[in-house]
Amino acid sequence: MEWGAIAAIGSVLSAVVIAVSAALALRQVNQLQRATQLDGTLRVFAQFSDPEFIAARNFVLHELPHKLKNRAFVADLKNYTQVDLAAHPEYRVLLFLQLVGSLVRDRLVSGPSVYQFAQYSILKSWELLEPVVKMQREATQNPYMWGGADYLYESAKRWCEQDAQRRGVRNPVTGQPWTPEQLR
Repeated sequence: MEWGAIAAIGSVLSAVVIAVSAALALRQVNQLQRATQLDGTLRVFAQFSDPEFIAARNFVLHELPHKLKNRAFVADLKNYTQVDLAAHPEYRVLLFLQLVGSLVRDRLVSGPSVYQFAQYSILKSWELLEPVVKMQREATQNPYMWGGADYLYESAKRWCEQDAQRRGVRNPVTGQPWTPEQLR
């Protein structure tokens, strides 16, 4: 065998070893990313299950529509930089939806996992918080304000529609195909 052939075989073997090493490194990076994403997603789940968050979400679901008729309450909402968090539990929900939406958009937590776990909280809370968001966007002249929460709502709604259609989910009362608009 010639030295040139031996060198060529050595080069090929070196290239194979490098390719296998790169593939294994990529696999490790992928697993590390998934583990990090899982940790972040579990932390989001813990916040959605936190009693203080649940109380704030219940405020949004049951009291916020009535509070929005109170001029003093609405004036506080428009003054974004001076809001009293104790008097406005809806901010806890908005801030959390903003955070989660930003994490989902940047793929730091799993969107589908969050949607499966908290679709009701996301969709119903946002629908009731939308007037608050609109007021604050106007008051601050900032169309990006609460954009992460807006993204979370839109992507969760889209996921629910697609998942329901894919699985043939039906409204348990009417038997008709289910849509997010049917949530109460």
